[in-house]
Amino acid sequence: MDLPDFFGIDIGNHSIKIAEVDRSSIDKAKLQNIASINTPYGVVNSEDNASKANLAKKIKEVVDNSRIKTRKCIAALPEASIFTRLISVPKVDESKLEELVHWEARQYIPLPLTEVQKDYILIEEKKVQDQTMLQLLLVASPKMLVNKYVEVIKQAGLELLALETETIATSRMVSFAHTSEKVLMALDFGANGTDISVIKNGKLIFSQSLGTGSDALTKAISNDFSLEMAQAEQYKIAYGLDQTQAEGKIYKSVEPILRIITDEVSRTLNFFRTHLPESIPEKIFLVGDGSKLKGLDKYLNSQIGVPVERPDLFSKMEISDNVQKEIKTEDLVGFSVAIGLGLKTS
Repeated sequence: MDLPDFFGIDIGNHSIKIAEVDRSSIDKAKLQNIASINTPYGVVNSEDNASKANLAKKIKEVVDNSRIKTRKCIAALPEASIFTRLISVPKVDESKLEELVHWEARQYIPLPLTEVQKDYILIEEKKVQDQTMLQLLLVASPKMLVNKYVEVIKQAGLELLALETETIATSRMVSFAHTSEKVLMALDFGANGTDISVIKNGKLIFSQSLGTGSDALTKAISNDFSLEMAQAEQYKIAYGLDQTQAEGKIYKSVEPILRIITDEVSRTLNFFRTHLPESIPEKIFLVGDGSKLKGLDKYLNSQIGVPVERPDLFSKMEISDNVQKEIKTEDLVGFSVAIGLGLKTS
């Protein structure tokens, strides 16, 4: 179905980001408007009514203060709370597929199915020993989380058209910008976590969320040098992973944290080499606010046997004058999820 005018909203632990995109065709889009606001501390993960009201107030504030006129939106659910699994099932009549997926889901979702809202995305059909199989991405969200987002967005005076996962939105953003790439891994390095996505022919086929993000690096510096978090953040930004700066002390402080991420990426790559050799990522794209850390791409390249780069996500997208006046293009990478939501066409 064709969607009415809407915007994407990414509700994070540190900030709420919104983006309005005019997508006129498969390969043509214009970023019309963006805006962001700091998220009140602790409200995203809280279930009490006061926190929900506070979050709704902030969402309303950022929308009201933007140039966005529509009140229809699509929001991203936090990846850490989502269950995803690539599954293969025999091709059956569409009327029977729902039931087949239901029984398959029981094996993989660690919650009673009555407590989750599940869906699936068709990835591809393929022949396996003369039988046609469907490869599907199973996605399940706890109903409590879905209900919370519906409630908060309604309190903010907005109309919610759909909910997606952060990695689906990021995959759409990456695929729009780099249609020629066949199999990619995207590392979305955020404040409180890192989302790993594998994208094949423009479709998400794997996702995983790690509870280690750029804030963990700041905390390590803070602990090691007895600094306030704000000052530790300044050190992290100034020196990054440059071993020639500050006698390499900042690098030594954060490197054990980064190794948690590289070890998990390596395990994911090994899983694909063993179980899905036709879908091994050929390149790793580094996105998210945390990806701007100095030397991060060079460090990851030295640790992982797959090329790592910071992609240009906006070479194919027209940027409105409004957006260009408000933000540098390189800082738009932090809006990848919100813009990816805005690129949704159906």
